[in-house]
Amino acid sequence: MSLPAARRLIAALGPRKLELARDRAAGAITMLVTPAYTAWAREVLGPDATLVVIQPVVLDADLGRARQTVRGPLGFLLSVGGYAANMRRMGFGDDDIAAMSDELADAIATVGDADAILAGVRAHLDAGADHVALSVFSEGDQPGAIEVARAVAAVDPTLRG
Repeated sequence: MSLPAARRLIAALGPRKLELARDRAAGAITMLVTPAYTAWAREVLGPDATLVVIQPVVLDADLGRARQTVRGPLGFLLSVGGYAANMRRMGFGDDDIAAMSDELADAIATVGDADAILAGVRAHLDAGADHVALSVFSEGDQPGAIEVARAVAAVDPTLRG
């Protein structure tokens, strides 16, 4: 038995996958994207499709350390062809991708305090996302997922987990 299209979301980055998500599913899930990309994905999907953005975050006031935390898992993901190709579509060069430049890290992950994380969520929502799921990265004494959820909820208690 097949799952009805209205109950499916497709992981999609490129234009063909987004069109497939629009035409054969209820919408798309994206990851490692900028708010500008989210706006473009919304245009491709149209107003009725569901758009979910997975947003990597690190709660840490030390931006250098937070970026370093991001670089570990994202460095691996960017070695996978589809993610690197999507970075190029978003305007990043091979040098940015290879070095995981600060510009690239800051564009696809939100680092900083709870206000910064909330601003990153709002940027994707304002760009057309229906939902933003936080993917919390942490190392050492950086807060984990539960602490991040509590910190962000303290800034905006209207958010739901």
